[in-house]
Amino acid sequence: MPRPRMLAYLDRWSASPGQRVNVHASGPAGAARVEVVDLVSQTVLGQAMPVVVEPRRLLTGSHLEATGVPAPARGSVALWLRPHGAGARQVVAELDTGDRRLLITLDEAGRPETVIETGSGVLRAGAGSALPQGAWSLLVAAWTAEPSGTRLRLTVRGAMRDDAAAHRADLPLEPATATLRFGAGSGHRDPYAGRLALPLLTGDALTSGDCDTMTGLTGGPALAGHLGAGLLALWDPAADPGGPVVLDISGNARHARAINRPLAGLVGPGEDGTRTALQLSPEDLDDARWPRTCSVTVPADAGSTVLGVRVRAGGDSHGDSHGDSHGDCHVVPLVVPPAGPARPIAVVLPTFTYLAYANHRQSSEAEYFGDYSHVTDRRIELSDTDVHLNAHRDLGLSLYDQRREGGPVYHSCGRRPVLNHTPDYRWWMTGAPRHFAADLLLLRWLHAEGFAFDVLADEDVHTGGAALLARYRVVLTGSHPEYVSAPEREAVAAYVSGGGRLMYLGGNGFYWVTGVDSRHPNAIEVRRGHTGAWWDNEPGEDVLTSTGEPGGLWRERGLAPQELLGVGFTAQGWGPAPGFTRLPDGYRAEAAWVFAGISDPVIGRHGLALGGAAGDEIDRADPGLGTPPGTLLLATSAGGHSGHYQNAPEEARLGADAVRADMTLRLTGAGGAVFATGSVNWVASLACCDGDVRRVTRNVLSRFLIPKPFKGVT
Repeated sequence: MPRPRMLAYLDRWSASPGQRVNVHASGPAGAARVEVVDLVSQTVLGQAMPVVVEPRRLLTGSHLEATGVPAPARGSVALWLRPHGAGARQVVAELDTGDRRLLITLDEAGRPETVIETGSGVLRAGAGSALPQGAWSLLVAAWTAEPSGTRLRLTVRGAMRDDAAAHRADLPLEPATATLRFGAGSGHRDPYAGRLALPLLTGDALTSGDCDTMTGLTGGPALAGHLGAGLLALWDPAADPGGPVVLDISGNARHARAINRPLAGLVGPGEDGTRTALQLSPEDLDDARWPRTCSVTVPADAGSTVLGVRVRAGGDSHGDSHGDSHGDCHVVPLVVPPAGPARPIAVVLPTFTYLAYANHRQSSEAEYFGDYSHVTDRRIELSDTDVHLNAHRDLGLSLYDQRREGGPVYHSCGRRPVLNHTPDYRWWMTGAPRHFAADLLLLRWLHAEGFAFDVLADEDVHTGGAALLARYRVVLTGSHPEYVSAPEREAVAAYVSGGGRLMYLGGNGFYWVTGVDSRHPNAIEVRRGHTGAWWDNEPGEDVLTSTGEPGGLWRERGLAPQELLGVGFTAQGWGPAPGFTRLPDGYRAEAAWVFAGISDPVIGRHGLALGGAAGDEIDRADPGLGTPPGTLLLATSAGGHSGHYQNAPEEARLGADAVRADMTLRLTGAGGAVFATGSVNWVASLACCDGDVRRVTRNVLSRFLIPKPFKGVT
């Protein structure tokens, strides 16, 4: 049996000096050590803490659970169902008293059945046909305990009409208290995959006539009014969409916990478009819910930085101080925003994007791209971490995975082990650092250059807003700030319009509308709308339950990235990456300082990722999409990309002319400025031997730190 891998996560991704953070770990049973590492200065802080770990399970699968509900001797469980697949037994509902169970299930062929199991025996009633895929069906299991015995009936209404009944004389039932689950059995067994709407429990045995009437009552209040005093509970997802509990609208307050955050805000049965449905998936995971292994306190004198909480198996403390992760060691990054006065520079790490790509799997991308040869000429090689991620979908899905039963993923959480959010992770597509590992290289370069900077997470800007950013002379982004919330975007826009100086050092930034819900800490919600890709949602279901705003591209909201950054996403590819060729605007007096000390007209010929600075996902300027008048086009990679680079779906009509990364500079009337590199690869080139990328970055940052106003274009 393979040795368990060391895995860990924290209860938050950002904590200030003096705050305590809980560590949750799983690994080979026995002694282990926890230590805190400054990942920027690469030093160990304090002494290692001895702990004991053991292997932990990850219980995936979204479902509902209501405890303390009545289990009457005469009653019904009913719900609307729209299955997404067959092939395995699925528990639709389970009413469990401890001594007996009522089950509604789908068998391997998708045929519904209801069962009563007691110590005295079993009673079954099943339909002869499978429920139709993609269509709503009303299922009602009704039972009656009479002197002559217990009667059980299963009624199916919808595209299929079926009634099945059974009777057993020696199966007595007594009223009891129960746990009622929808979408899985106890212990997450036999999970259901598909949609569910308006589950309910009655103290009456609903008849076939009752069921016929109920098919026309597809709203919660109407259904509650019809069932009247006999209604014991009716759970309506439309009452508080996306909440951690699904509210019981019967008036009896028997609310159900929504475990592993089922997808809400979905259109249910009927023709009125009411969002009464949930989507349940066996692969949902919103919190690993492991016991706390220990707590660590962010050192009061740590300053603003990024720490690594390193959990190492075996109880020894040998090894480097770089925070490397492997099978017997896991390093979890922790952003430390400042607790005191601000330094001149803020680096905003795109932690929402890290969440979107959390546990991003090569196997899912292989399904999307098919033959990699049209997007890269590199040989794809997988690390042990990539192999582990491919084999362990129980670690939770990224927003780039598809569920096995079909359909995209809309939520991603940080309260689970994330294997590709470590200092040493190298992305299989490029063999180079990406996301957090790349942004850590930026922080280390700033530290080595002697710049005084604070580190913020997206969450910090989302909460702190424009007032937080206003404390800084210069704000830097990470390499790929693709996912931003409305408050964060507003904060950055206010910072720029108020005279702030922004350095956008990435590509494909400020692209997807991202929802953050205080009811679900350390998690994001993304609904992509209709962009023509496999992750499109169904019509009418692009509203974020986190915020109530429409999802999709910021561009579709009239807020294209070009309007704020000067450039916006235009193409992606992983063939050889060229550099940027300097353009006439780059020689103008008001911009020539950007290239001071550089004689070569091409900047960024080298890089850790794909060999150059203009690669991976790239952005271009476009006045038609909002690039402000007067923005200087300093340099471009136009004409330097191979056929491996392809237009973004929304840019497909533009063809090869849109396949380029543009470097721009905008000097604002308020004395501020925005510098944009338009490439994910810029930071990876900054970290290697390419002196001109470093010099440009140093020139811009040094000038932006000088308070005096810019002269020239406004």
